[in-house]
This record gives sequence, C-alpha cells and structure tokens, in this order.
Amino acid sequence: MMFSAVSGQQAIMPADSVSLSQEQLIRLESMVSDSTGSGLDVPNVFTPNGDQINDYFEVKTDGTTIYEFSVFTRTGTRIYYSLSPRIFWDGKTGGGIEQPEGVYYYVIEDQGDSDPFESAGFIHLFK
Repeated sequence: MMFSAVSGQQAIMPADSVSLSQEQLIRLESMVSDSTGSGLDVPNVFTPNGDQINDYFEVKTDGTTIYEFSVFTRTGTRIYYSLSPRIFWDGKTGGGIEQPEGVYYYVIEDQGDSDPFESAGFIHLFK
C-alpha cells in the first residue's frame, strides 16, 4: 500500500495492525486536558468539504522542529501518520481514503528536542 505525503512531509508506512488498547485510549483521553495547547495552538474542528474554509487540520509550527503526528479512529486504529515539521491532515487515511464525519484522536510528539513536547486530544471532522 502506498501512502501519500503532503508537501514537506515524509510518508512512512505505518504497520498494518497499529491500534491502541483500551488502557491506552483511556490514558490518551486523560492527557487531553493536560497537554492540548502546551506550546502549540491545536484546533479541534475542521471541515474537509471543499469550500476552502477550514478544509484542513493544520497546526502552526516554527517549521524547524520535526513532529511525529498520528491520527486514530475512536476504536484506536491508526489511520494517518507523518514525520514532518508540518502538522497537517486532510481528513484522509495515509492511503487516500476519505474518512467519515466523527471524532478522531491525535498524538503529536516532537523528535530530538531536549525538552520533549507531547500533545494528545481529539479532532471533530464535520463535512
């Protein structure tokens, strides 16, 4: 399976069976209030419907720090992954399949910083 990459992103194919356990999902939910917004302004809603308004989930970064960014379904299956200075999602899987409206979890981790940054939370996708 080929995974598409947005300009400035490194496409790395995730393992086919990457999923979160129930315990990991609970820990992820508990991180939301503690970490979201700690250093990055992370939106929680986007509408990839082609109207040119909020069509992408994008987090503004300094452009130099490399971030590992993953998006998971509510059941814990990873559907998108990137390793890039750009944190961006168009509402599709890494293989280009459009995702339905719903709530998705994200995890953002910086790579190589002496003071590691992590953020986790949820994204509402509306069409």
